[in-house]
Amino acid sequence: MSTRTKELQFDIESMTITIPVGKEPCMILVDPRQGKVKQVSLVEHGETVVKSSQGKISKVDYRESELF
Repeated sequence: MSTRTKELQFDIESMTITIPVGKEPCMILVDPRQGKVKQVSLVEHGETVVKSSQGKISKVDYRESELF
């Protein structure tokens, strides 16, 4: 697992998630088909792209840049 993602607990019976709030911007990815929830850190400058395949989250790409 990447250091940019953190797996969160997902109660499949009640369909609830407990999300810790930090100081950095992030997004929460929920894939009920796989029964997974992940907290993904966003890049400082650039794009964080979520890719799917066959209706499931398959990949997270980070496209970083630097301000000049």
